Amino acid sequence: MRTRLFDTSMNMMTRLLFGKRYFGLKLSNKKNDEFKDNILKQLAIVGIFNIGDFVPLLRPFDLQGIIAQSKQLRLKIDQIFDEMIQDRLKQNGLNDSKDFLGAMLSLPKTHGLGDRLGDNTIKAILNVSYHALAIYSMISSKELNVVQ
Repeated sequence: MRTRLFDTSMNMMTRLLFGKRYFGLKLSNKKNDEFKDNILKQLAIVGIFNIGDFVPLLRPFDLQGIIAQSKQLRLKIDQIFDEMIQDRLKQNGLNDSKDFLGAMLSLPKTHGLGDRLGDNTIKAILNVSYHALAIYSMISSKELNVVQ
């Protein structure tokens, strides 16, 4: 029951942000599983006790490997977001989608040249938005033990 509630709340967030569901047994495929696993791993890393945060002299040594793991996951998630943006642009261009990604793609760029926000800007906003919503959802549903 807990897992279904967790999947439902995560799907609400992914539909809001990306217009698509990624969590649940019926939605299992390579792309969805990769997205889900990387997001859950990154959320787990956020909650891990890092000795370098409390003893600054040890931070450069990354004794627990947390910084290295988070950099690898960030690159994977960045690649996944890149694919989402490119797929959306190929599918329906800059039309008025009813999700956050569609809204971001339809926003005009306000500084400099170009007809829309840059991909890096969109990926950064998606990353922050998704993680803020996911952390809230995980805390409110007490589902942190799902991530291992």
